[in-house]
Amino acid sequence: MAYVRKNAAALTANEKRRFVNALLEVKRRGEYDAFVRTHIDYYTADGEKGLRAAHMAPSFLPWHRRFLLELERALRRVDSSVTVPYWDWTRDRSATSAPWTKDLLGGNGRKSDRQVTTGPFAYAAGHWTLKEGITDGKYLTRDLGRAAAPIQLPTRSELQWALDDPAYDVSPWDSTVTRGFRNKLE
Repeated sequence: MAYVRKNAAALTANEKRRFVNALLEVKRRGEYDAFVRTHIDYYTADGEKGLRAAHMAPSFLPWHRRFLLELERALRRVDSSVTVPYWDWTRDRSATSAPWTKDLLGGNGRKSDRQVTTGPFAYAAGHWTLKEGITDGKYLTRDLGRAAAPIQLPTRSELQWALDDPAYDVSPWDSTVTRGFRNKLE
């Protein structure tokens, strides 16, 4: 069966609700935490030993494609109408744009501790306690744009610059190179 992924900004209220409900159910079943564990297990930074598959390697795009397809399958087992929406940050990169709304993923974290306090995944809502992660915190944190050390999402022209690179990836196949589509994209 063919289905279409939609821009998060174009989702209807019903589509947002169905996506959120499916994601909450996948979390309740423990499947979401398994996805988090998998992503942590396959992330290996430059200089670290271990299998490098998820990031800073030629397998970055195919690995994440498969990862998202598996997440989408889990969501669709709950609700067959649900797909993973995408965010086109080249059109709206603000911290209040979709998907960062209270009816979808919730807003940015508060300044004091970066805790997400709005939306269905806020700790206070009682549906999203972190069991797997890179910190000991039990709540979801978010620091869009990294206020303390600002970083910007790529612009449309910077994205085109990456797309125009004729090489997919180049040696030494990590984050230290300045050429190659994969490294520029990542």
